[in-house]
Amino acid sequence: MRTFDTITDAREAIMDFRADHLKDLPEELQAKFKAQAASPSPVDQIVGVMELLYANKEGLSNEAKDLIGGLAAFATVNAWHGLAEDERGSKIVQAMSRDLGEKLIPGFKAPKPEADPAAKDQYVLKDEEQMPLPQAQVAAEAPSAEA
Repeated sequence: MRTFDTITDAREAIMDFRADHLKDLPEELQAKFKAQAASPSPVDQIVGVMELLYANKEGLSNEAKDLIGGLAAFATVNAWHGLAEDERGSKIVQAMSRDLGEKLIPGFKAPKPEADPAAKDQYVLKDEEQMPLPQAQVAAEAPSAEA
């Protein structure tokens, strides 16, 4: 599974995935991926893309699962969005490692799928209003004070 040394590395991986693999995502996920990837906050961008893909991981490519795991590991080490609490982030990394068929450190067992962290509801593909918008898009859609 890929690792990221810097926030720039993680953001570049998101943009590379968008350029090379966006077309491989289900159509309804593509627009949501673009919105999350466009977040002006690097933290929100990285965690948002990871949570979006993780919430909709069924049927995703190994490239997408590799990105999920790498972003989850990076965000967890940096303690972003509570991913270090109750080991959510590291459990996501373990789940992606298992799904990718990667070998674990001797003495460790792959978690069973039923032990994987639940997807956050706001990222599961549903009606448009269920998907959280990046802050820049929220501000752009807000009524102006001049109106």
